[in-house]
Amino acid sequence: MGVKVLLDSVDKVKEFVDITRSAPYDIDLISGRNTYLDAKSLLGVLSCDCRKPLILDIHAEMDESEEFMSRIEKYVVA
Repeated sequence: MGVKVLLDSVDKVKEFVDITRSAPYDIDLISGRNTYLDAKSLLGVLSCDCRKPLILDIHAEMDESEEFMSRIEKYVVA
């Protein structure tokens, strides 16, 4: 699943990483063409250019990730 998220402040990154850490499956952020970041790593997420939207890649079945998606709704962009 590929969803665009915008984490344009340190506070947003911290909140987002806290939410991702509660998920029992792997979650990656894709920055640019081939840069994959562990969405559960605060340092990893802070190391990327967060001024642009990142692609969220959730490694779970759709029914497993519904609750997670509702928790990150405020970070999702079109």
